[in-house]
Amino acid sequence: MNTKSLRTFVEVANTGSFSAAARNLGLTQPAVSFQIRALEKDFGNTLIDRSTGHSTLTEAGRSFLEYAAGILEMEEKLREEMEGRRSEVAGPITIAASNIPGEYIMPYILAGYRERYPLTDPRLDIADSEKVLERVRAGEVDLGCVGLREEDSRLRYEPLCEDRLVFIAPPDHPLAGRRSLKAQDLEGVPFIWREEGSGTRSHMVRIINDLGLDAAVEDAMCLGSTMAVIQAVAAGEGASIISLWAADAYIKQGRIAVLKVRATDLRREFHYVLLRRRPLSTAGDALLKVLEEKRPELERRLESMTV
Repeated sequence: MNTKSLRTFVEVANTGSFSAAARNLGLTQPAVSFQIRALEKDFGNTLIDRSTGHSTLTEAGRSFLEYAAGILEMEEKLREEMEGRRSEVAGPITIAASNIPGEYIMPYILAGYRERYPLTDPRLDIADSEKVLERVRAGEVDLGCVGLREEDSRLRYEPLCEDRLVFIAPPDHPLAGRRSLKAQDLEGVPFIWREEGSGTRSHMVRIINDLGLDAAVEDAMCLGSTMAVIQAVAAGEGASIISLWAADAYIKQGRIAVLKVRATDLRREFHYVLLRRRPLSTAGDALLKVLEEKRPELERRLESMTV
């Protein structure tokens, strides 16, 4: 049913005039007459008696008015309900993040997000970067956060914040106190690696290759989390390359030391990633705004960390 015609009928009934109803609704009088005739045809009843030169409701018209007014009232309530749902930020939002953004960045962001939008229900899972991207592609999560970018036309990447990778070693390592190290100084140093699928591992491979070092992954210790790597390095098992986001507190505590290696690109970008054709809820749209707002603050935090 076209509720515009109902609104026109109610206006005619309230004003008692086709011409007055036309003026109030911004219509022509023939348009008003057409809509009333269409209603009468649809319902098989004469709704307005025009025989006296006045617009008087028939008995059927009075019954029709009661129902028409009720339908229009319900329509208004429906519009208010839908408008409220558009403006209300509420409901679940699912996020999958790789190790560093999942443990050191997203919890901080989600705390502020929940404070601003208490009716939301963010759920964060942590996996390696490849698994995160798989879950985004499969539509299993609303948003992914990774340090590894795989080109895929189905995915949309946006910058989250920058990261800086650092060489770390036990505090008593003979190279730890030196101000500047060359690639050859690292020859023979055993490295501890992250597992396959880790974004940090991919960058570590790149850095080791750029330095021309012969570091055989097959014979090295491989661990499934950044925390495990830090603990192994602190225990004297070898050196590694990890995110400054994770290393900063342990460097300040003196549990690990930074090896200052020259001529390497140790920066990378964290991204949040979306499935292009997957629409976001109001909770998802609100999270994207928070991510954008927090980016300058995250950059300042990184710059303030121990190098």
